[in-house]
Amino acid sequence: TLVVTPGLVNIFLHFSAGTEKYVAGLIIKTSSDPTCVEKEKVYLGKLNVILVQILKQEWPKHWPVFRSDIVGASRTSESLCQNNTVILKLVSEEVFDFSSGHITQVQAKRLKDRQVSLFNRSLTPSAYFVLAVR
Repeated sequence: TLVVTPGLVNIFLHFSAGTEKYVAGLIIKTSSDPTCVEKEKVYLGKLNVILVQILKQEWPKHWPVFRSDIVGASRTSESLCQNNTVILKLVSEEVFDFSSGHITQVQAKRLKDRQVSLFNRSLTPSAYFVLAVR
């Protein structure tokens, strides 16, 4: 029989926080350079999927600043902003798919409302780059 102690839970939470930072760092590094995005498209897509899987487990309880993190990072480069839009789309698809039959209607509505709010806030950096190009 496995006994889960508070110390074991803390180790797991520390490990998962390190994993999300590592994956997010790889995504930022890869998607900040447009040339690298083109060369590493498949790799970046897999990193995005991994981040979304982590996010499904961590957000909002253990990663409450995800929204501000992704919106803030989107302001640094156009290619990163474009990739963050892809991540938001994946998150949206996962939330709407994950909510069917696995969680209560109240939980699903709360997640969907958060997604709409997140999407609206993410439009600001996208608009910044569109206006900057013009």
